[in-house]
Amino acid sequence: MGLHTSKLMGQLTGLIQDKLDQINSIREFSNFINLCISLSSSSFQIKLANKALALCVSDKPTSRDIRRILRALTFVKFCHKPLLQKCTTLLLDMMNDIEPLELCMINRYYMLLGFEHDQFKNAVLDRLKSVYSETTNPAVFAGVFEALAPEASSDLKLQLEDEALDMIPKMSIDGIVRICNGLRYMNYRSSNILKRVLRYLKQPGVLDGASIDKCIRIAKTLTQFHAKDEKVYDLLREKLSKELSNCLDPHDVSSLVSMLVDLEVSLPNTTILSKISSSLHHYNVVELNRLSASVKEILHDDKMVSAYHSEYTDVLGDLNRLVVKKLDDIRSIYLFNDFMQTVVAEGPDLSLIDELMQHYNKMLHKIGPQAAVDCAVILLRARYLHKPLLDTIAEVVIKYPHKINFLNIKSILLVFANLNYQAPSSERLLRTSMEKVESSLDRYEPNFLIKVAHAMALQQKFSTKVTERLFSLDFLAKLDEVLKEMPPYQASVCRMKLMQLNRAVRIECPESKIPWFHDDYCELLLKQRSHSMLPKVLKDIQGILSEVVGGAAFMRSWVVTPYYYNLDFECVLDANKTPLMCADYGSVLNKSYPGKMSTKLLADLMQWGSHKKELPPGAQRVAIDFLTPKHLCTNSRHPLGQVEMKKRHLEMMGYKYVMIPHYEWFSMRLSTRDDFKNYLREKIFGKSYTGPDKSKESAAVFKLLSSLTR
Repeated sequence: MGLHTSKLMGQLTGLIQDKLDQINSIREFSNFINLCISLSSSSFQIKLANKALALCVSDKPTSRDIRRILRALTFVKFCHKPLLQKCTTLLLDMMNDIEPLELCMINRYYMLLGFEHDQFKNAVLDRLKSVYSETTNPAVFAGVFEALAPEASSDLKLQLEDEALDMIPKMSIDGIVRICNGLRYMNYRSSNILKRVLRYLKQPGVLDGASIDKCIRIAKTLTQFHAKDEKVYDLLREKLSKELSNCLDPHDVSSLVSMLVDLEVSLPNTTILSKISSSLHHYNVVELNRLSASVKEILHDDKMVSAYHSEYTDVLGDLNRLVVKKLDDIRSIYLFNDFMQTVVAEGPDLSLIDELMQHYNKMLHKIGPQAAVDCAVILLRARYLHKPLLDTIAEVVIKYPHKINFLNIKSILLVFANLNYQAPSSERLLRTSMEKVESSLDRYEPNFLIKVAHAMALQQKFSTKVTERLFSLDFLAKLDEVLKEMPPYQASVCRMKLMQLNRAVRIECPESKIPWFHDDYCELLLKQRSHSMLPKVLKDIQGILSEVVGGAAFMRSWVVTPYYYNLDFECVLDANKTPLMCADYGSVLNKSYPGKMSTKLLADLMQWGSHKKELPPGAQRVAIDFLTPKHLCTNSRHPLGQVEMKKRHLEMMGYKYVMIPHYEWFSMRLSTRDDFKNYLREKIFGKSYTGPDKSKESAAVFKLLSSLTR
């Protein structure tokens, strides 16, 4: 039994509670709080945090004292904002005197507590950037690598990689874990670093003394980046299997089982079954969800499940029932949100998601401003359309706008925009949100303001103040500087959202006179677009669609529209709904790009031409897209906001937009080729249409060949 869970520590905690007012030294207190906070009640934890705050004012804390206090708060996940604000102020004053490794640990505690402070974060990054290339201590470098990883730009990633390659052979297993963490944080598959890590792990005895947590972190990195080395995988399987056999801690059991499944352990023998079953009533909701996902993975693999299929099926049922039962015991909306954030981050078992989300129905009356923001983030990450909860969030924001932080308004706007949902009070919600945004324009970072404006545009809400700010030369120049310092993926997302905003303003607000300036950017994306073979489902649709419209000459694939929307397919219908030859009407963009695009690209895209014939009166272009589950909410057939915006914009440009949802295309109703053809006819032409003339295809091909030989 550890000291912090012993009877002696319980007695010491009681003594500290009685003598709390007599402690005047921040150094002594920072040691005591680490020992006793995990055994303290919620009310006593608040007293401890308030005492720490008082001592930070009356005494002179060092960075070590503050680190110990932050560690204690992290241990119980207690984000006491007044105390954290005071610690931040003190740390900023002593920033240049803090040792780099200690600063890395402090920064990690802030991250785990979810406390954001831009000035502190920037100060930490600047300090660590100035020292990482000079340090010769492998342990210090590993800590700095981990701390810089989440915000690393492309150039910094390469520089860190070069330094890491020299340092890895000299590191301890702790350093290797931090390097692995850093790679995951920056989502960077550095093959050179991974090779060095694999070579390091092959050394005899390296993993022998490593803790469960360290082995799991290393294994998680290797599986995430598909850095497979059978010798290392065997060592990890052997180590983790041995740990599982001796493990009694329910948290460790859930983590070990999950990791062994990811490592494709050869046989989930009775050890896994017995370990899951023996601690069944001791898992928390997050651990139950993790085990449920792992058991489902086992059941989907015939080689893994072997002769134990029925036993695993029974265990899965028990796990799911326990999740629901444990949720019924939760009364605090904040505690429930904490559970849900972790569950959603790990990827919930879809068979459980409805049960988890419906639990909110019992707590709607408990939702305040902060809980509303937390609920919005959870729904957004889960892509879950929960109308009663969304209605409640809207009402809370309208009632307490002054209690919603100007940064949190982004989460509120995003959940309604992305889920494409209009609450009964949506007009008041958008008006309240817009007022909040406009009053805080000078406080937003450029990339943050773009996300806010994009969320508003998805809901057809355009603020003149925001639009003028976004497309001013000063703002765009500042944005360009910010993008250079951002991690590549985040920068690419920001550029994409700016393009989409520019497109939305041009199509929906032509009176704003904002120019379209993204041609070069979109052409670059076209050059980078993968032109591999169509997925099987699109090939199937292509073949059947060709028959429906009268032949291949009457349709196009891989189409790009004005303002660069991508379409799966396009055809053109005259006023009588008769298909017209696509080749007769050339490119919708009516542009040629000599010297800019390769011949292969011209052939692949099939719609770039230097001439275009105007459509006959009454004729219309028909855009056809296949919708995958990613285009829809997870719990319904409701299209997401981006799909709705695309439909709106195409219709404003004169298109008819036809959506082919996956659940319709793969339904039992469509079983024969004739069923699929009739389905597409109804979608494109309407129910009364009898179909194109079958002889049209040969006539169209003859006409096309004749024109080419003149």
